[in-house]
Amino acid sequence: MRHIASLILSLAALTVLVLPASASEYTDMDIGLGKQIVARILCKDPAEVNYVTKVKDNLYLFSVFYAKKESHFFVGVYNDMIRVQGKEFKTITRTIPYHFDSMAKCGVVDYTVSDCPSKERIVSCSEKTIEEQLDEKFWDRPIPDLLEEDLRNALQNENETPVEGQNQGENQQQGETPAEPQQ
Repeated sequence: MRHIASLILSLAALTVLVLPASASEYTDMDIGLGKQIVARILCKDPAEVNYVTKVKDNLYLFSVFYAKKESHFFVGVYNDMIRVQGKEFKTITRTIPYHFDSMAKCGVVDYTVSDCPSKERIVSCSEKTIEEQLDEKFWDRPIPDLLEEDLRNALQNENETPVEGQNQGENQQQGETPAEPQQ
């Protein structure tokens, strides 16, 4: 009985290790990719595809009007692939490779359907944090503007902090003695 229990536990552990790891923490990007992929597979406009719900981690449900009725599609976004399967149309099943650009926080898919005129690359990016937006806004400015702002800040800081030796020298010229430090 012990051997059977250990065998079952080892099989369960193996199953967990074999399952694909979670692809991303960027749910908004995953939903955008899923919407565009379903639209591309069915040769429809992405605006016609509706996000329904998140079924579980990295698995989403979409709906679209297809074959004269509303149809649902499951989209799973994993480390380097996207899996799509129709709920009513099991024959519509695709596994599509994709690339995640970590610097831009974007998913990029090169996928075309022969009957569909849309051939461009599918790109979906995650929303940037406020800090990332400010950083991007800063670096999108021209270099002369950055240098001018830096010079303005340096001059402003220099004018605000008087030099101690300079003030003492002015007091001595007027015949005054410097004040003793209080303890």
